[in-house]
Amino acid sequence: MGAHSNCSKGEVLQLTLAEIRKASGGGKSRRLAIVCLLPLLLAACGGKAGESGGSGGTEKAAAGTESVSKGPVKLVFYSTAGWTPEAFNERFGDAMRKKFPQYEIEYIQSGKDMQLADLMVAGQQIDVFWQAVDVTIQQMQEYKLEYDMSPLIQKHGLDLSTLEKSSIDAIRALSDGKMYALPLVINTAALYYNKDLFDKMGVPYPKDNMTWDQIIELAKRMNRTDGGLQYFGLGTSVNHNFSLNPQSVPYVDRKTEKATILTDQKWKTIYEIMVEAYKTTGGTAKGPTQFVTDKNVAMTEGLANLFLNQDMTGLNWDMVTYPTYREAPGRAPQPYPTLFGITATSKFKDEAFQVLRHMLSEQEQLSLSERAIIPVLQKDSVMKAFGTKSKYPDKNYQSILNRKFSPMPDKTKYDSKAQSIYNKYVSPVAKGELDMNSAFRKIDEEMNAMIAAEKGK
Repeated sequence: MGAHSNCSKGEVLQLTLAEIRKASGGGKSRRLAIVCLLPLLLAACGGKAGESGGSGGTEKAAAGTESVSKGPVKLVFYSTAGWTPEAFNERFGDAMRKKFPQYEIEYIQSGKDMQLADLMVAGQQIDVFWQAVDVTIQQMQEYKLEYDMSPLIQKHGLDLSTLEKSSIDAIRALSDGKMYALPLVINTAALYYNKDLFDKMGVPYPKDNMTWDQIIELAKRMNRTDGGLQYFGLGTSVNHNFSLNPQSVPYVDRKTEKATILTDQKWKTIYEIMVEAYKTTGGTAKGPTQFVTDKNVAMTEGLANLFLNQDMTGLNWDMVTYPTYREAPGRAPQPYPTLFGITATSKFKDEAFQVLRHMLSEQEQLSLSERAIIPVLQKDSVMKAFGTKSKYPDKNYQSILNRKFSPMPDKTKYDSKAQSIYNKYVSPVAKGELDMNSAFRKIDEEMNAMIAAEKGK
C-alpha cells in the first residue's frame, strides 16, 4: 500500500492490479478506473486525495527557516525516467538526506509493474513526481496528481526570478498560469566526438561554433570502412534535435492546437538537416549508444548529461558547441529542464517543498554545477564553476554554457506524443522511400488526429 498507509495487507478495496486491468480493459477505460478509484484507495489508507496545503503536523516557520515536524515524515520520490537509485542519490537523494536527516527520503525506480499506472492502482503514495519538462506535468495531470505550488513558493520565500527564465515560463504555460512543478536542474543538447577516431583517420577535430553544414561535411569524411570495420561520421538523437531546436519552433501551436509542420517554414530547414545527417549513415539511426559502447561513431549529438548517465572512462572524448543553423548562426539549443512536482495527494507538502527549495539553494546548485550538471540558479559564481570537479577533467564543458539558451516555445500537453510523430518520417525520407512534402502531410494528418483523440479523453 502507500508510503503513509495505515492499512494492513488484504484490508479495504482488495482489488488487485490484474483484476482492475481485466475489469477496465486497458487504455482510456483503465486510466478512468484508476483516476476514479484513486481517491478511495488513498482515503481508505489514511491519505486524503486532493488535500491542499497539508503539512503533516508542521508548524509554520518564517521564510527561509526550517519547519519542525511533530511526527515521522517519509517523502516518496518517483519518476518514469527509469533512473537507478544510485543515479538519483548521487544527484539529489544524498544531498536531501544530509540536509534533512529527520526525513526519510525514498526513491522508487520505474520498471516492470512499477509504472505510474501500476503504483496508482496499488495505492502507493507518491509525494514528488519528477521527469523532463515535456512529460512531467502531462503525466501528473493524467492521474490527477497536479498541485499548484504557488502558495508554498510565497510562503517559503522562493524567488523565481533567480531561476532560468524560460524554464519557469514553460511551467506556467503547462500549468495554465499556475506552478505545478519546479525546475531543479537543466539539460540541453551537446555534440561529442571521439578523438581517437579522428586521429586514426587523420582528420582535424570539430571546433566550437560550427554549423550543421560543416559538421555534416566533416561526418562524410569520417564515414568509411577501415580494416574491415565500418565507421560512421555522425550519430543523431532526433527527439532532442527537434525538441530542443535553436529556432524555437513548437510542435503544436498553443493557440490553435494544430500541428505547425505545414505552417512554420523553419521545419523544412530543421528536417532537411536531420535527413542529411541520416544519409551519412545510410538512413539508419546511429547515436549516443553506438558512440559510447561500439566506439565506431566519430561524433554524436546527445544530451549534455550523456557522460553522467553512461560510463565514458574508456573513451577518449571531448565536446564542442552544439551545431548552429546557417539561418540562425550562433544560437544555442533550448534548455531541457528536469521538473519536480509535489503531488496533490501528498500529506507532507510543506516538508517536500522545503527539500526542493534546499536543492535550489546556492550551496546545492553550486555543487551540481561543479559536477557538470547544469544548474537552474542563474548566478555567475554558480555558472562559472561548471564542470570544475567533474570526474572527467579537462573537457570543453563551457561549450555547453558559452551561449545563451534559445527560448523554449510555448509547450503543450501534446508535445510528448508529437515527438514520435514528427520523428518517424526522417528515416524514410533519408532512404528515398518518401518525399519530404508527403512526409509533412502525413505528420500533419497524424498530429491533428492525435490531438483530437487526446481532447476526447
